[in-house]
Amino acid sequence: MKKFSGLFIFLVVFALSGVVIHQVLYNSLGIFVWSLQENPETGSKGFARTTLTPASTPEDAEPEPAGSEVVTKEEPLEAAPAPEAIPAGETEQSEISLFNGKDLGKWESTQYGGEGDVFVNEAGNLEFGFGAVITGVNWTGEVPARSNYEITLEAMKLDGYDFFCALTFPVKDSYATYVLGGWGGGVVGISSVDDLNASENETMNIEGFENDRWYRIKVRVTDDRLEAWLDDDQMVNLALKDRKISLLPGDIELSVPIGLASFQTRSQFRNIVWRNLPVAE
Repeated sequence: MKKFSGLFIFLVVFALSGVVIHQVLYNSLGIFVWSLQENPETGSKGFARTTLTPASTPEDAEPEPAGSEVVTKEEPLEAAPAPEAIPAGETEQSEISLFNGKDLGKWESTQYGGEGDVFVNEAGNLEFGFGAVITGVNWTGEVPARSNYEITLEAMKLDGYDFFCALTFPVKDSYATYVLGGWGGGVVGISSVDDLNASENETMNIEGFENDRWYRIKVRVTDDRLEAWLDDDQMVNLALKDRKISLLPGDIELSVPIGLASFQTRSQFRNIVWRNLPVAE
């Protein structure tokens, strides 16, 4: 009898936890990432995955009544206009925009399981909603190069307590991830080097990250070196000779060949640019 009583209590607590998590993530009634929804075609109701409702674009917004006071939310930093996208196949170009600020383009939401919503918001930034685990996108187009290149972008943490940006990228015949804010919010480094993750190898740094602030991020891969920056500070300067570069085993492996991800953290991204480098640079 005690066994069944304990099981019943566990199931009740588990269900209540799911309801609380859904309320926090979506501000509506449901459990974990599911809620009772009506099929608009058949009228029948059933459980389906809940999605965040993206903010309306200026074209969709209803006009304010005449004479009404309009209250606007102060943005922490004005979004910079995104450059026009250049097809990834044109590797002759020194710079290739990977995000046009209008739609996902050749990015797709990575199916980690339990991921949050991914959309382009009204400011033209790529935004990740809260997920039960990892939320992110991966590139579906051709990779311009596997060495002698740079990736630059800007990233902002909106809310959460773990990594707001994990940039996955090719390193010759392998891949690596530049993690910012991992392991509780402060670890910066490369996963993995010689099978050691960013919290264990010599690329590890500890940084404090503020919400609602844009951070400039750059990764440079050449034939003999892997480098990474946060704003103007170089965080990583790793010689590749005799080093094993690989991904941390698990969900992040779905981010190849180029990916962006966050862990239980809302974040935004903009100005994602690939730059091919001369071999000698």
